[in-house]
Amino acid sequence: MAPDNPEKDPLVNQSLAGIYFISAILLILVFGWSLYDELFGLRPWKDYERLFIGHYRAFLQKEIPKQRAREKAVQESPEYQSMKKQLEDVQVSIKPQLADVQRRISFLDDQLQVVMDRATDARAQVTSQLYQIEHTSARGEKESLLQNLDMFKRGPFVVHLPTEDGNGKTTKKSYDYEQLQAEFVHLQDEKGQLMARQATILRPVSDLRAKTENYVKNHLEGLTVDQIQGLVAKTEAFTIEIRQINNPDAGLVDRCESCHLGIREPVVLTRKDLGGRDKDPRTAAFTSHPDLELLKIHDPEKFGCTPCHNGNGMQLDSVEQAHGEYEHWLWPLYQRENFEAGCQQCHAADMVVDHAPVLSTGKDLFQWRGCAGCHRFQGYDSEPEDVLATGKQIDQLGTERAEKQRNIQRAIQQGDQAPDDETARKFYTQADALRVSVSETDMRIGQLEVQTKNLLMGMKKIGPDLKEVRVKIRPAWVPVWINNPHAWRPTTRMPRFRLDREEVEAISAFIWQSGLDVNLPHQPPGDPAKGKESVETRGCLACHSVGEGSKAVGGWFAANLTRVGEKDNYDFLVRWVHNPRERTRPYCAYEKRDLTEQDYKKHSLPFVFDFDHSKCPNDGHELVVEQMTVMPNLRLSWQDSRDIASYLLTLRQKDPASYPKAPFLGDSALKSKGRVLVLRYGCAGCHEIAGLEDEGRIGTELTAEGSKPLEQIDFALYVGEARREGWYTHKGFFERKLAKPEMFDKGRIKPEPELLRMPDFFEPQSDEVTRGMADLSPEAKEQIVALTTFLMGSVNSQYPRRYFYLPEDLRRDIQEGWWVVKKYNCIGCHQFKVGQDSVLMGLARYQTPEGKDQLPPKLLTEGARVNPEWLRRFLWNPAMNDTETDRNGVRSYLKVRMPTFYFSPIELRKLVRFFQALSSQPMPYIPPKLEPLTGRELEMARALFTSRGAPCLKCHATGDAAHDRFATAPNFLLAHDRLKPDWTKHWILDPAMISPGTAMPSGLFKQAEDRWVFAGPTPSLFKGYGGDHADLLVRYMFEITPEEQRRLVGMSAGALKAGSPKKPGRTVSGLGRPLVSVAAMHGR
Repeated sequence: MAPDNPEKDPLVNQSLAGIYFISAILLILVFGWSLYDELFGLRPWKDYERLFIGHYRAFLQKEIPKQRAREKAVQESPEYQSMKKQLEDVQVSIKPQLADVQRRISFLDDQLQVVMDRATDARAQVTSQLYQIEHTSARGEKESLLQNLDMFKRGPFVVHLPTEDGNGKTTKKSYDYEQLQAEFVHLQDEKGQLMARQATILRPVSDLRAKTENYVKNHLEGLTVDQIQGLVAKTEAFTIEIRQINNPDAGLVDRCESCHLGIREPVVLTRKDLGGRDKDPRTAAFTSHPDLELLKIHDPEKFGCTPCHNGNGMQLDSVEQAHGEYEHWLWPLYQRENFEAGCQQCHAADMVVDHAPVLSTGKDLFQWRGCAGCHRFQGYDSEPEDVLATGKQIDQLGTERAEKQRNIQRAIQQGDQAPDDETARKFYTQADALRVSVSETDMRIGQLEVQTKNLLMGMKKIGPDLKEVRVKIRPAWVPVWINNPHAWRPTTRMPRFRLDREEVEAISAFIWQSGLDVNLPHQPPGDPAKGKESVETRGCLACHSVGEGSKAVGGWFAANLTRVGEKDNYDFLVRWVHNPRERTRPYCAYEKRDLTEQDYKKHSLPFVFDFDHSKCPNDGHELVVEQMTVMPNLRLSWQDSRDIASYLLTLRQKDPASYPKAPFLGDSALKSKGRVLVLRYGCAGCHEIAGLEDEGRIGTELTAEGSKPLEQIDFALYVGEARREGWYTHKGFFERKLAKPEMFDKGRIKPEPELLRMPDFFEPQSDEVTRGMADLSPEAKEQIVALTTFLMGSVNSQYPRRYFYLPEDLRRDIQEGWWVVKKYNCIGCHQFKVGQDSVLMGLARYQTPEGKDQLPPKLLTEGARVNPEWLRRFLWNPAMNDTETDRNGVRSYLKVRMPTFYFSPIELRKLVRFFQALSSQPMPYIPPKLEPLTGRELEMARALFTSRGAPCLKCHATGDAAHDRFATAPNFLLAHDRLKPDWTKHWILDPAMISPGTAMPSGLFKQAEDRWVFAGPTPSLFKGYGGDHADLLVRYMFEITPEEQRRLVGMSAGALKAGSPKKPGRTVSGLGRPLVSVAAMHGR
């Protein structure tokens, strides 16, 4: 019986349509969203590619009419029209010959076709029968087959050859098999000869057509119209897909070009070309690489993008992720001002990195600012470490030697006590072997001592020697300087240490009391006017400057001299100017003290120490015998030195007597406190200080500072703020640490010895510690950006070492040489690369033609110019004379003095190889053997050398003081040992090609077939001479002797007398021709 009130069946009584409907709608929405996310949301790069291809195609189509107009302008030029007319004339002139040859080729083709068909069929039949014969074993059957083959070869083979008249008629000819094959070969040979003839006829046309096409390419800016149309066609076939660089060897997967599609396009693309910032900011991703030359030497298929720029090259989901600008990604994209940081990981061994001026500046500043004094960085200032390591090796070898000596005595004793002769000989042999080993140890120690001497010669301090502070400095000036160097000299590289008055007094007292208490010889006064002239002309301003602010004149490498008169003693200044490397006392690293005259006297030795007397009289170890400064010796006379010192004393803003007295300098109670402070602040890292010579660097090593995890970097109390404001990065930390290091102490509760020691290198414009870079001058900001770029790029690279720039060929010599060039500021006087002007080139005195003639020589092709052995001798002794040193050894007419740097043998080797490598010259250099001049050639060369068309001695020095006052080129007597013949020939043919802007005239020779002949009037002796005139002159220059030169001077007396010689026309850079004719130049 059914219940009265049955339960409702949900399947019957309740509708699920609404639920199903809502679920279906939600499912459709989710499905639509997933499709959108799959196709668009997760693939924003597709929008970039669609956007790029539209903008790019539009840009190319706009460029076609512009480029067509440029092509037309080039094609309408007189040069192109001349070449086109020449091409048309040649085409017309060869037309009859070409038509005849082509007709003959066509006729032969018809005959060849007929003969080839018949010959091919016959050859197939013969080959088939030969196969049967070779594979038949029955003698009778083989003979039958041979008879059939012979009958087949006799033919006849009938062919119907077309006749040459071309009327369709044929000539019937019969051949046997051999004749048929021979006819086929004959027709092929004849056709080949005709084809070669056709190529010969067409060669002038091909050459002229290539010449016209190359003319358009060379004179057309950008691509040709055909090339641009090819790019348009490429855009029409463009497919939307991920563009990926995959290099498993480097573990590299980069998809950057899925968005940055214009990076490697052959046209230069800018944001303006592709729509600009206002229309769509995404167009920034489509621009060309800013330095396309870099991509030629760093193939993206090998190096990718992220090794240089950082970022997450595999990410495509968003710009932020692709650029690595999110938490936990360790290598975010370098910002624009730091783009060059990526160069450092592969080019850490380079001091100068081409295409990376900001990074190169940062590398310079790290040395110049003195960062290497506190922080170890691989490659910088390694000599102190090398000296210590070498000293340890010497000590270890000494210990081993003593042990071997004891073993020798022990072996001899055992031999003396041996029971029989055989046993005794064994012990004596052992003693002899130990003696030989001792001699080898002695030789090794000797080599290490030489190595130590070389290292000491190259070891330089960033700041001046403070052992001589008492003979150099006025005492009242010392605390003023230590308190705030920037206030006294705004351009100084010495930083400010944030010291209170007590610390200033303690440090001053320690430095003063640690100085040597000696007296220098009293110097008579000099002439300040002459000293001023010397400072301005001898080359001092290549490193130093005079004047402050916008009025400063000179270089930045060394100290500004404006206020020297307020601080330095006159007697010291005279000695310093005369020889900056001279020390008052030598330092013995083994005894750890400065030696006195008594140390020499007790060994009956004169108190003389230099590179020839560098051994300690007490223990025989190498001494420090010169000041560890990079300032060279200008080899001035004592009088010139006194004149310059007298002038420097006039450079002052206030009377030295107005400085407050400093009686605390002699307070012995302050000395110990001052020593603690000096050790704490690492002063010995930059200065030589008595008793602290072996102190190491106090800062952390920075070789791979850019790889340090952010969690290990001390942001102090600024972690939260840095995260909020977006500078919780290596870049943010480095910039603020350099701008205002003390900001990271703000709010911290630390004892004074634990406060940050890093000083202020840049003087802020307010006392607000948190303003950082915003509170600095524009110049200071630029330096911080450069240093930050350098530090950001200093990382432990994740890429294989073989990808680094570590060359083993000539390029390594260039790498090592730049370190020496930068160390001694050679670029202050010399130009090494086109576009790199020296400091002197920018001074007002050298802007006139006469002033330019007084500039030091350009070193653009120095390695190709000079013999490397001569260069080594010259770099060691630029005076080229051991007694007469107050002069220039090569260009005696220059007032600028090439100084003596006292390079170590290691540095000399690096410099010589650097110059050779810079000019792609092999080492070692083997001088070529020149053909001696015959009697006739000697007379001819003399006549040409002294002719009015080429009076060489008018500009070149001759050794005569009256004449050499006006000389502008070196003495020919130096040529044989100094120059390379091949370079010399290139120089006299076109000097402007080697040194743009040189006063040496071009166009002296012209080419006549396969030789060079003099372009001006030729002496009558040259009649009938078929040799090369330039070669003749070079060979003569390399044979000139003092006697021969005197003879030339006598022959040229008329041209050389009467005052200053006329200067040759200065050439225009790149044109290679004088502004005036050769005849006009020589007054004809």
